[in-house]
Amino acid sequence: MENKTRLKLIEVATELFAVKGFAAVSVRELTVAAQTNVSAISYYFNGKEGLYEAVLIEQLSPILQAIGKVQKNDSTSPVAQLTLYANQIAHIHALRPLISRFIYSEVTNPTEYGAPIIEKHLSQVYQFIDATLREGIARGYLREDLNITYAAVSLVGILNFYFIAKPFVSKIFPLPEHADSESEYVAHAFRIYLHGIMNSET
Repeated sequence: MENKTRLKLIEVATELFAVKGFAAVSVRELTVAAQTNVSAISYYFNGKEGLYEAVLIEQLSPILQAIGKVQKNDSTSPVAQLTLYANQIAHIHALRPLISRFIYSEVTNPTEYGAPIIEKHLSQVYQFIDATLREGIARGYLREDLNITYAAVSLVGILNFYFIAKPFVSKIFPLPEHADSESEYVAHAFRIYLHGIMNSET
């Protein structure tokens, strides 16, 4: 019963925080939506701030899990590792459509409670991509003149900006709405990205 209450709070808080933002959501609104009381938020999360942190961690943790999964396949090439990571990110966005809202909100208007969590996760993403790109250059798969910082930032943008901008872009361009559209976009965009960073002599 206790675990169900905690999970219910995270479930309703995820929707409310994603749509309205941390500051605009009241404790009362959370308790009404979860059909519980204020003491439950204090008991499980030490307040609204702790609940928000728990929501962000729950939303972002699959990204670090994806990196761990890719790194376990250390026998594969750096290009294969980046490809697997890109596919994992598409899957995460498909399963957690609100994750892009949290990332955008905390990047453009960081909160005291959410910014450190976002920074921690994005830092580990950058470290993974940076290390993989360096290995790709060292092993001859990628261009020697590649600017690793720009290439890492570009990949993060390619894999995430589409999902952040999708609600707006869909009003201008006819985007596909079938079940695999997220994976289709990532595969298409990633092929273009690889074309730019691959060593043409390999």
